[in-house]
Amino acid sequence: MSYTIMVAVDGEPDHRAALEWAAARAARDGARLELVHVIERGWGDNPAEPSHLLVLAVKSLLEAEKRIALHHAHEVLERRPVAAGVTAASGPEHEDIEVSTRFRYGHIGPELAAVSRETDLLVIGTPAEADRHRALAGSIAVRVAAVAECPVAVIPHSWAGVGRGVVVGVDGELQTETAVEFAAAEAETLGEPLTVVCAGYLANPLLAGFVPEISLGDRRERIAEEAGDLARERHPGVIVLTEVLDTAPSRALVAESDGASLLVVGVHDRHSVQRLMLGSVAHDVLLDVRTPVVVARNSPTRAEDTAPR
Repeated sequence: MSYTIMVAVDGEPDHRAALEWAAARAARDGARLELVHVIERGWGDNPAEPSHLLVLAVKSLLEAEKRIALHHAHEVLERRPVAAGVTAASGPEHEDIEVSTRFRYGHIGPELAAVSRETDLLVIGTPAEADRHRALAGSIAVRVAAVAECPVAVIPHSWAGVGRGVVVGVDGELQTETAVEFAAAEAETLGEPLTVVCAGYLANPLLAGFVPEISLGDRRERIAEEAGDLARERHPGVIVLTEVLDTAPSRALVAESDGASLLVVGVHDRHSVQRLMLGSVAHDVLLDVRTPVVVARNSPTRAEDTAPR
C-alpha cells in the first residue's frame, strides 16, 4: 500500500537536502510526495489571508521546488537496477512519482504540526552543524517533532546522502517497538546493518555505593538484546548489532550514528500539555543532528504504512 511523504520547503538552495531526501524516498518506495510551504505571518499582518502577490510568489516557488523534486526522483529511479527482460524505455524506473504542492499561512511550527495529521511521514530540514551554535537554531525541528501526529524525519541542510547503516536508540519503554520496527525495515530495504543502542550512566555519581551498578548494566544489556531479537524476528535478513554504552544517551546516539544512513529514536504519544515537550533524549539529538533522524511515534498503524517496502 502506498503512503504519503510531506516535505516542508522554503526555496533556499542550501536547504534542499530535506527535499532531495524525501524525493529519493518517494521514488524508492513508490510513495506520494507533497511539498508544503508555510507563509510566515507577522503579528501585524492580516490574520485572514496573505496578499495576492505573495501567494503568486509562493506558488511559483513551489512549482520550482516540484521540478527539482521530480528531477532528483528521476535520477534515483534511473540508478535502480533494471529487472531481467525489462527494457530501459518501458521499465517502471521511468515512471513519474506523484507530486503535489500546497501552502499554509501562519506560524511555521503550528502549521506543520497541523498538516502532519494528513500525511504518513513529515520531512523537515534543520541547520547544518556549522550553524547550530546560533540560539534556538534547532528549535523548529524540536517543536514540530514534539507535537506532530506522524513520524518526523529531520534532515540536516548539510546532508550529502552519503552514509551506511541504520542506528536505533532503545530504553525499554513502549515506544521501543515502533522505533525498532521502523529502523529494521529501513535497514532491510537499504541492505545495510542495524545497530541497536542502549545507553546511560550505570549510576548517578552522587549515589555511588547505593545503586547496584551491575544490575543496571545487566538491564541495559537485556533491553538491547530484546530489541535486537525483535528486529531479527521480524526482518530475518538484517544483520543486527547491539551496543550498550555508559554515557549520556543522546551523546551515544549522535556518536554511533555519525556516518550512518539514518538514526531512529522513539517518543511517547503524549496528550494535552505534555505533548508540548519532546523526550529529553530526542530533544538533545535534534539539537545536534548530523545525519537524518526519524522521530518515530508509538502508532502501529502509521508505523506499518511508513515502513520501507
